[in-house]
Amino acid sequence: MTTTQNQPVQASSVLTLSGVLASALPHDIGTAKGPALYTVPAVFSRRPEPRELDLLHSSDVARRLADAGYSEVELRVSDRRLLITNTNLEELKAGLATLVGTILREISEQASLERTNRAEELDALGLIEEHRLEAVRASAAEVRFD
Repeated sequence: MTTTQNQPVQASSVLTLSGVLASALPHDIGTAKGPALYTVPAVFSRRPEPRELDLLHSSDVARRLADAGYSEVELRVSDRRLLITNTNLEELKAGLATLVGTILREISEQASLERTNRAEELDALGLIEEHRLEAVRASAAEVRFD
């Protein structure tokens, strides 16, 4: 697998792209018969989580791409690759890569926040259940059969 590194892979859990998978680009790029637009595969820093995939495929992402002038571009996921369709390396270098990176960071942060909030909710529910069980046990201990 040949990748070109834009930035080092971060040790944090934030979902990023480590680079373009150059070996998977169309073989005729840069030739007279080469396509003007094609799919650029980029490698994720880690496997995306299900919630991150949901957010990535949301209409909000499509709207943000369109608002930035990339209405034909789509972001698709294939295993640990992000497939950026209907674009080229020049568009990516001219700003699309920065936008995609921002989108991924925001998606990752939102999914993390949702996980944290859900964990806090579950902890609170667990505490409520623990108090309920303690009250039941205390009430049961007060029952006397004499």
